[in-house]
Amino acid sequence: FTLRKQPKRNIYERSQETMSKQEEQKKEAKRELTEGNWLPLESNPVVLTKFAKRVGLPKGWEFCDIYGTDKELLGMVPQPCAAVVLLFTSSKELKTFKAEQRKEIEEKGQELSKKLFYVTQHDGIGNACGTIATLHAMTNSLDQFEPEGIVKKFMDEWKDKSPGDIGYGLLKAKDIQEVSEDAAESKEAQTATPDRMDNVAAHFIAFVHVDGVLYEMDGRKAFPINHGKSSSKTFLEDAAAVIKKNFFEVSKNGNFNMMALVKP
Repeated sequence: FTLRKQPKRNIYERSQETMSKQEEQKKEAKRELTEGNWLPLESNPVVLTKFAKRVGLPKGWEFCDIYGTDKELLGMVPQPCAAVVLLFTSSKELKTFKAEQRKEIEEKGQELSKKLFYVTQHDGIGNACGTIATLHAMTNSLDQFEPEGIVKKFMDEWKDKSPGDIGYGLLKAKDIQEVSEDAAESKEAQTATPDRMDNVAAHFIAFVHVDGVLYEMDGRKAFPINHGKSSSKTFLEDAAAVIKKNFFEVSKNGNFNMMALVKP
C-alpha cells in the first residue's frame, strides 16, 4: 500500500488549536475554583464587614478593631459584642501548645453545645480561614441576631450535618466563594491580594459565646474548644483573657490582630 502524507497545517489552523487548548485550560481552572483555592481575606474590619453584610449580616452589625487586651483598650470596643476574630501567625511554640491542648481534651473530654455550628476547613479549600472565621462568628451568635440571606440558606441546609460535611458543603458553595473573593479583591483592602495558590502563613479563628460558654472555633482543628463559662456581658473580656494566655504569652514573638463583631 502507499503511505499517504498528511497535509501540512497552516499557521491559522495551528493558532486555532492553541487557542482552543487555552480556552479549555481556562475552563478547567474555573471549574477547579468551585472546589477550592479560595483567596484569603485581609485582616481588615472594613473588608470583613463588606463580606459579612453581603452574605447576611443584619443591619447595624459590623466588625471593628480591638487594639489590645488591657481593660482600657477593651473599653473602646462598642457593645454588644457578639464574637471576636483573631488572626495569628503560626510558630513552633503555638504548634506544640495546641498539640498538647488537643491531647488533654481527647483524654479528659469536654462538653460542647449542640447549638454550635462548626465548619471544618478541608485542605482542598485553599485560603478560606477568614471566610470560615466570619461564618463561625455569624452562625454562632444567635442570642444576638439571626443571619439572613446566603448564610441563613447555608445554615438551614447544613445545620444537622457533621462539621466535616458542612466543610464539604462550603467547598461547593459558589455563592459564598464569589462574595468572599469580591471582598478579598475589593478596593477597601489595604494590601495586595496574594495569589490563590500562595501558602499564607497567618490564620483566622473565631471566639463565640453559646449557651453560657466561651468557645474557640478553628476550622483546621478536630473540634471546637470549650474555654469555660461566659456571658454576654463578660464575653469580650473573657475572650481577650483566653487569647492573651493561649496565644500572646505562648508565642511572644508572633504577629496578631483582633477584631470584634459589634453593634455600635
